[in-house]
Amino acid sequence: MDSMVWIIAAMLWFEGIDEPRYTEYYLASFTGRGACLDHVFWHKAELVEQLYDVHVTDEEGNDLKTWAFYCENRNLDLEEVKWLISQG
Repeated sequence: MDSMVWIIAAMLWFEGIDEPRYTEYYLASFTGRGACLDHVFWHKAELVEQLYDVHVTDEEGNDLKTWAFYCENRNLDLEEVKWLISQG
């Protein structure tokens, strides 16, 4: 059985790189886009700290230049949804 959830994602730009890279936050999931966007708005400082802790440089040592948070939907099977809920 499938279920749709929304997760926080980030687009990352590193110095000297022509294309952005992407990362996803599975620390929280949401039942709608509005709830996800509200979480990003109200917890942006925490999200930035987490992002910077993990992505200060890429695999080649390029420094993080800028980023953007956004929300994406995912169709997950019921077991994946249970796992996500248990994480957050």
